[in-house]
Amino acid sequence: MTPEPPARPEPAAATAGQPVPWGLLVAVFTGPFMALLDLSIVTVALPAMQTSLHTTFSALQWVIDGYTLALSALLLTAGSLGDRYGRKRLYLAGIAVFTVGSAICAAAPDAGVLIAGRVIQGAAATSLIPGSLSILTQAFPDPARRARMFGLWGGVGSVGVALGPVVGGVLTEAAGWWAIFLVNLPVGVLAVILGARSIPESADPAHAAVDPAGQVTGIAWLGALTFGLIEGGGHGWDTAVTIVPLVLAVIALAAFLIVESRSARPMLPLALFRRPAFATANLASFALGFGAYSVFTFMSLYLQDVQGYSAISAGLRYLPLCVAIAVMSVLAGRLVSRFGPALSMAVGYGITGAALVTMASFGPVTGYLIIAVVFAFLGAGMGLAITPTTAAAMGSVQRQRSGIASGTVNATRQAGSTLGIAVLGAIITSLAVTRLRSALTGRRLPGTTAQHVASATVTAHGAGSPATDAGLAPGLIHELYGSAFTAGLHVAVIVAGIITLLVAALGLVQLRPVRRRPVAGGVPAPGRQHSAGSARTGGR
Repeated sequence: MTPEPPARPEPAAATAGQPVPWGLLVAVFTGPFMALLDLSIVTVALPAMQTSLHTTFSALQWVIDGYTLALSALLLTAGSLGDRYGRKRLYLAGIAVFTVGSAICAAAPDAGVLIAGRVIQGAAATSLIPGSLSILTQAFPDPARRARMFGLWGGVGSVGVALGPVVGGVLTEAAGWWAIFLVNLPVGVLAVILGARSIPESADPAHAAVDPAGQVTGIAWLGALTFGLIEGGGHGWDTAVTIVPLVLAVIALAAFLIVESRSARPMLPLALFRRPAFATANLASFALGFGAYSVFTFMSLYLQDVQGYSAISAGLRYLPLCVAIAVMSVLAGRLVSRFGPALSMAVGYGITGAALVTMASFGPVTGYLIIAVVFAFLGAGMGLAITPTTAAAMGSVQRQRSGIASGTVNATRQAGSTLGIAVLGAIITSLAVTRLRSALTGRRLPGTTAQHVASATVTAHGAGSPATDAGLAPGLIHELYGSAFTAGLHVAVIVAGIITLLVAALGLVQLRPVRRRPVAGGVPAPGRQHSAGSARTGGR
């Protein structure tokens, strides 16, 4: 491998007394907010889409999965392209393409066009999420100020995800499903205009490789993994449509690692993972996606299918989580700027893990007051966790590599979320079917009939004609399904919670402050300094 190009000189750190560039912040926060909002906004609109477009519900699952697949597969690539060709240029192009994709979705005459529009949205979103973080890193060279901006970024993005069901439900009932996409058009146009005026251009082509072999193998393994996990949840883990892409993902991952390890200018320098802060931040980001983000999806099913809330009512019940994330993300930015990422990260992941484990107490008729309190704690933990995770990853590398660092930490979170939905969803489904089959057998249904009814009812989320055909009253079906679903949910949230608590302990150990060894000129010697006060050193 050839030596890495020397880092360009760091700009003078911004002082706390400098005015806040609100135009830049609004433009930079709007993109990821739109991208993350559109991750969850469609969930409550799927039934309306199914009726309007005259298609099957299973086909419309790709309205969600097409977005997720494109987003997961291209995140790493978008991060490195921004570093090479211009962060502002790629970010504004992403907003423009995302807006076009939204227009295609709003005007879609059938499911095929709608899914194509969602794939375009997902591909464009890959430049918005890491691109916004990279722009913030360049715009705020002072580490303490940058950490506070990361806190605001985390709050805005997380609120976007949490508000999706609320906004989607309101717009769908008030105007129609197309309105959830049409609302992006004026927002996207304004963001492009504001960003063109307020965001300074920056690029570091000497630190970002084109690496076509790395780009292709990176897209191949992330795309194949995401596709296999999506299909495994819908078609079963022993089918060819699941096994083949997962095998290809393993092969492509091996090829990606070989290519990147041998490349003179790799897209993802694997040496970055030798830095404790960078490796820990990405592991933590994966765990947050696997646990909290995936459980978010299952709680939507719990509120609607088990507790019987409508789409709007279920969405509104996420408000305690939204408020807690927004408030604690801002607080986390201040904590990181003052104490470094270790404390906030340990507390945030600890609270998140405890809240997930507490969800194992939820039953079919648990009162909303209890649910709201747990949601608030979950939101507080997520708000405290997101910012230090991002700050640790971004602060452990040179600012010239901010794009690839942000792309990597977001790719690991998205991969964790996809894997969490698949694995935890499989746990819930399997245990729910077993529990429901046992209950139906107790109702003196033959074993074969009980298995068929249980599988069909769980697949249909509690509303299946086979159960009615078997002579069971709808009220009884709902009661038995609710108990079966929550039994599976209990195991899933405990698994997610334990993994999150382990990450809390790891973060406290790996990111704790360590005294650095000074060298001539007062520059820290290389070593553990990236895992120490990285949020305050900027990884320099």
